Amino acid sequence: MEFIDLDLKSYYRLIAPRPTIIVTTISPNGEVNAAPFSFTMPVSVSPPLIAVASVPSHHTYQNLEQTHEMVVNIPSEDILPELWTTGEKFPKGVNEIDKAGLTQMPSVEVSPPWIKESIAHMECRVEKILECGDHNLVVAEVLKVGVREDALKEGLLDVELTKPILHLGGKDFVVGDHRRKLDE
Repeated sequence: MEFIDLDLKSYYRLIAPRPTIIVTTISPNGEVNAAPFSFTMPVSVSPPLIAVASVPSHHTYQNLEQTHEMVVNIPSEDILPELWTTGEKFPKGVNEIDKAGLTQMPSVEVSPPWIKESIAHMECRVEKILECGDHNLVVAEVLKVGVREDALKEGLLDVELTKPILHLGGKDFVVGDHRRKLDE
């Protein structure tokens, strides 16, 4: 089998599919923001740390930089179109949760809300921000975790039941064992 050279700007598409989350933040003046991310990963178990990479010009990043709080929401296939809506370019101050028709719920440890329709959510406080090329890496401590009671099987996410969303690139996703284009 032959190998082909791939454009370096497309390298990240080979590290796919990637878990897709919706990050909710709140601005210093109380405006709720939500955006999907697939550049994300656990960083540490003790303390519990998670990282997301964001473009510095995005409203979500600006809120993270100013308030140091976020909620990581784990969506399922049921809300894939709504997830896509949260990623649209709305003017600053527009609540993407409302625009997507999702339900915000109050958090316990942080100001940003969590999304009721998500499988699980993690309330987080930003610990560190690192400049990394065209993105900045935001590392946050997980302060509280909530998960739907039916979403776990033997202590792990029941992927057959919950159908978490994995991102391939663009509007292409993997859910369970099948590929799904958002337009389908």
